[in-house]
Amino acid sequence: MDLFSGKESKCGLKDWLGIVAPMDLPKLKRLFQDLLEGEMRYFNVNYRIRDRYGNRIWINSRARCYSGEDGRPDYVLGRLTRQTKVGNASGAYHHDGLMQTLSRYRSEGLDGFLMAISVDGLERINVKCGRAFGDAVIKSLAESMAAAIHNVELVFRTSGDCYCALLPTIDQADAERYFETVQRELRDQCTISGGAVSIQTYQVPESYILLQYAESALDTAKLRGKNRLCFFSPQDYERKLATIELQEELEAAVRAEFKGFSIQFQAQVRSESFDLYGAEALLRFDSPRRGAIQPAEFIPVLEDSELICPVGLWVLRQGLEQCRQWRRTHPRFHLSVNMSYAQLRQPEIQSDVLRILRESGVPGNALTIEVTESMELKDYPHLNTIFREWKKEGIQISVDDFGTGYSSLGWLKELAIDEIKIDRCFVSGIQNSAYNLRLLSNMMELADSCQIRVCCEGVEKLEELSALSRLRPALYQGYYFARPCTPEAFADNILNGRFDPPKLAVAAEPACAGQVPLAMEGLEHDLLNETEEIIAICDIKTYEICYLNPSGQNTYGVRDYLGQKCHKVFYGMDSPCPFCTNRELRQDTFLVREEWNEYCSRHLLLKEKLLREHGGRLRLSVGTDITKGEFVSQRTQERLAFSQKVVQYVETLSRQRDFGHAVLQALAAVGEFYKADRAYLFERNPVQEDHWDNTYEWCDCNVAPMKDNLQGVPPEGIQRWMELFSRDQSVVIYNLEPLRRNWPVEWRDLSMQGIQRLIAVPFREEGRLVGFIGVDNPRYSIEDDAQIRLLAYFLAMRRQRDRDEHRR
Repeated sequence: MDLFSGKESKCGLKDWLGIVAPMDLPKLKRLFQDLLEGEMRYFNVNYRIRDRYGNRIWINSRARCYSGEDGRPDYVLGRLTRQTKVGNASGAYHHDGLMQTLSRYRSEGLDGFLMAISVDGLERINVKCGRAFGDAVIKSLAESMAAAIHNVELVFRTSGDCYCALLPTIDQADAERYFETVQRELRDQCTISGGAVSIQTYQVPESYILLQYAESALDTAKLRGKNRLCFFSPQDYERKLATIELQEELEAAVRAEFKGFSIQFQAQVRSESFDLYGAEALLRFDSPRRGAIQPAEFIPVLEDSELICPVGLWVLRQGLEQCRQWRRTHPRFHLSVNMSYAQLRQPEIQSDVLRILRESGVPGNALTIEVTESMELKDYPHLNTIFREWKKEGIQISVDDFGTGYSSLGWLKELAIDEIKIDRCFVSGIQNSAYNLRLLSNMMELADSCQIRVCCEGVEKLEELSALSRLRPALYQGYYFARPCTPEAFADNILNGRFDPPKLAVAAEPACAGQVPLAMEGLEHDLLNETEEIIAICDIKTYEICYLNPSGQNTYGVRDYLGQKCHKVFYGMDSPCPFCTNRELRQDTFLVREEWNEYCSRHLLLKEKLLREHGGRLRLSVGTDITKGEFVSQRTQERLAFSQKVVQYVETLSRQRDFGHAVLQALAAVGEFYKADRAYLFERNPVQEDHWDNTYEWCDCNVAPMKDNLQGVPPEGIQRWMELFSRDQSVVIYNLEPLRRNWPVEWRDLSMQGIQRLIAVPFREEGRLVGFIGVDNPRYSIEDDAQIRLLAYFLAMRRQRDRDEHRR
């Protein structure tokens, strides 16, 4: 291999480790440690070294450890081989050999298992580490499978990254141990998934069906999270076959001009009058074999196969045609149509929707397009481009299933949307949950502030409707009003009918309206409204609430509280509380007590006393939420320190004339705030655009600086960081160890610097990423990146100011 200069014929372990690639060195050291501790007797590993000219080459090391009489490791005997291109050289046979051998086993009555194993995320490995590394991983898999058990006859390569092993005369426990052995051999290179099937248990007519069973079990392992072994399940296989058959039926239906598809309509009702607002068009499918198929079963198949694209446009076209007919007698009728992310990815979707709308003759303001929150709403710049063109025609945008996906409330201000639909999971049983009421109240307040309409769907019971009426959404939808039905049934029973206003459990004329607590003004009113304490005033005789400040409204999830019973709002009870303290109240002193309120999931400290107003008797309650007292105390201290640091940043960056000195002082301030080891600013290398330089660094006392060692940092070690920064997200590491498996280069680089925790944020100028600011090993406020983001903002402003002054 021409590794060393001169004529050396041997080298020591230290010399050998000196030419091993740094990223493979930890793996090799752990291997030697396992040998010394007797954890393994045999190894087969691929890694990289450099020859005497600096060229990187792959080698394979295969050896066995031998022990002395005392059982301790004595010596290792093996060989080192330079790797060649992975292919047949892996020693694995191919599909035909597997079928022949498997047929022989079956005819001879040999029992055992057929196991299929593949590398998890091979494509990601190829992109991250290079195809040569990926090929070496595949070869390692084949060799590890061949060496993991003494009686494995042959290893067969059935696809690019999938190998099969025939394991004769073993039981299921042995098969599991075999997989774990292979898994352990490859733990430093990749994770693997496996599927296994008994050779004789399932009497199949052809051997290739057993291979299908093993691959089906492998697919199940990957669907359940990867890095695991699953055994063949006939039930899973039948479900998979049913899905394949359903997809074929759906494809045939699309080719046959959408035969078997139909649309049903579910009414949407205005909350203030219970008049019909419009309807949502819902897709249905009748299978020629199985009859009606539930949407939860066939819609995911449509989306996975992208058949949803032509079917979705068909639904839009049919729904608009029906809407056009109904608007002849109901001119304000409104139609909602669902659209999946697969449709929105199509380059023609923007023009297709506008073309179908214009052909229908229906005005754009009669159409709402619903997108699900579980789709990638974070792709909002692309979505907004489409939405804005549609909105020019009057089309409205709604986010369906709101609160169940990944977008968070913050995306509302970024997306050009008109409506959110609160999912059924929040509405169900809401009359018994102050927590859900409070959550919905917050959602609706945010929507109101963004001028976004709210529709509560899944309303099935009068009690749910009564509870929701306190929150005043714009629209209702659900079985309480109407189930989805055919166009004919909708026209006969709903379009030409009327929804009678329900008898809601809300008092129309509060008994205590007009009493003094409702007429509070000025400073007294402001103090009660602004305090974080819960302030409630109730009529002792009628149990009706006369006043509840905003803090109490948020805690109990209620807006229209006047005249409602205190035991219903505060405890969810239909009758007065058995532990009511009204009889114990005094006018001259507070009754103080603690309680855990199960209804709102809060630990409260309550102070209550008697009030007398206009001859009536009222109960004044002052509640303090002590559920998270320690956390609140800590956050209060952090907020105070935060505000002090804001002033310090501004003074530092405005007072210092030299930008470099200003940066160092600001880094010192942020490092001291977080009680960190280091604070630093990285900027792009002026020569290599994708490399990074540590340009400014502050270190705490007795902490070694790293600035000189961190120049020209290559992109491999911070690839994950760049992905997060591109989405304007921060890098927050609480524990370094989880990075070891999935991001070994990042783990190695950080561990070499003694870093266990870290916060880093992007540094942008005019929207372009020019660097990042971070702190190492923060010991204070470790869950909050706001300080560093604030510093990045001030630094960008300061640099822009310097440039403006330079131009002048």
